[in-house]
Amino acid sequence: MSKQGIRRSIGRAVVDRRNTTASPLAKRRPRRNSAPIEPVRRYDGNGRGEDAVDARVCLLHLITRLDRSGAAENTLLTVTGLDPARYRIVLASGEPSKVRMTPDEARSLSRWLDAARAAGVELVVIPSLGRRIAPLSDLAALLSIMGLIRRLRPQVVHTHTSKAGALGRLAARLCGVPVVVHTPHGHIFYGYHGRLLSACFVAVERWLGRMTDALVALTESGRQDYLERRIAPAARLHAIPSGIDLSAYGRQGSAPTLTRKALGLHARGPVIGVLGQLTPVKGHRYLVEALPEILGKFPSATLLFVGEGPERESLVARAASLGVTNHVRVVGAQFDLPSYIAVCDVIAQPSLNEEMGRTVLEALIMGKPVIASRVGGLPDLIADGRNGLLIPPASPSALAHAVCSLVWDPVRLRRMSGEARRSVGRRFSAQAMVEALDRLYGALLEAERPARAASSAGRRRRAVKPKTAPVRS
Repeated sequence: MSKQGIRRSIGRAVVDRRNTTASPLAKRRPRRNSAPIEPVRRYDGNGRGEDAVDARVCLLHLITRLDRSGAAENTLLTVTGLDPARYRIVLASGEPSKVRMTPDEARSLSRWLDAARAAGVELVVIPSLGRRIAPLSDLAALLSIMGLIRRLRPQVVHTHTSKAGALGRLAARLCGVPVVVHTPHGHIFYGYHGRLLSACFVAVERWLGRMTDALVALTESGRQDYLERRIAPAARLHAIPSGIDLSAYGRQGSAPTLTRKALGLHARGPVIGVLGQLTPVKGHRYLVEALPEILGKFPSATLLFVGEGPERESLVARAASLGVTNHVRVVGAQFDLPSYIAVCDVIAQPSLNEEMGRTVLEALIMGKPVIASRVGGLPDLIADGRNGLLIPPASPSALAHAVCSLVWDPVRLRRMSGEARRSVGRRFSAQAMVEALDRLYGALLEAERPARAASSAGRRRRAVKPKTAPVRS
């Protein structure tokens, strides 16, 4: 499906500056919603609508962009899985036509969006919302988000990813939304930038943390990262694993032998799979640099990259410079991911920073041991020596040794394969994730009621001024 088709599938609800109220920042900050059930405006994208009483909790999810990333899949699974009888769910995102996707990614995203619409989710586009820092566009996005919040009057705003998290939380607090939740889907405190810039991001997150009622990390290690950097107090930090559709990985597509033949892979040569986006922070170049050492012991080995990203050309060029081009396959992002996982003997995740790694779960549920860097939340998923191996980051020699040690011992590989399948229990399912978020929303809304009642009582007391007796001389 084309990008225009995806945009049409999201719906006609498009928010831009023409639909926002004039100078919302100049207006007095509105009071928090005084009752859990209020008339909501049925917004049709043209600033028109009809008031209708809706007893459901209005929940606005906001994400920078919808693509085939783990953050987008997590968000779509959440909004699709929540009970539509309890929640009126609105999902707002940036302009889909600005997102680069392969045809397979576009088809996959279109299916997710169709499922969301079928579940009653209202989809809204904010054209000015983008990943890059652009002051004018960011201001326009902030005003658009504020306009959307004022029309919807949500009881809960749940933001995802960095840009939507910053603008969405600020807009929610300026508009007096009772409950604000944020899921970062990974942080950039290390592995991305230098020390000074990283410190700036920490300072910004601390400031935004004061506007956040609950911050959701994907692993306990990720939660500790936020706690150690004083982003938010412990009571407001929660660890809820990013769930996956476990049933999807019980259905295998093409037979592994047919997929190997189609890819031109050696019939019996070991295949080291690499899943996900090809970006510098994933550390893929260290795996390419480890390949000559691996080939010294296993001459028919192949690196299979299943993903797309800005590092693709760089990885291909590095393989050429090392003379291992014939042992590297880059097939891009694929819709039928289980078929590609099935042909792999092991999966490598040599990241420099990774809060969780959904592709690690996808590999484990299919019984593939994972060799991963000991960073972020990866140790929460990989039990070293049981369902995979943990190694130091940025170390080609450690990667080569780990790969060879597993491939060399078929008995150990089969034992780890069984452990890998057993290690992905229900706590990593999409249903468990949705249930945990539902409980979190309920607890936050319940805690908000006494605060609203106390605030209303205080306003009433201030409105009734006691008569003062005349002062006698």
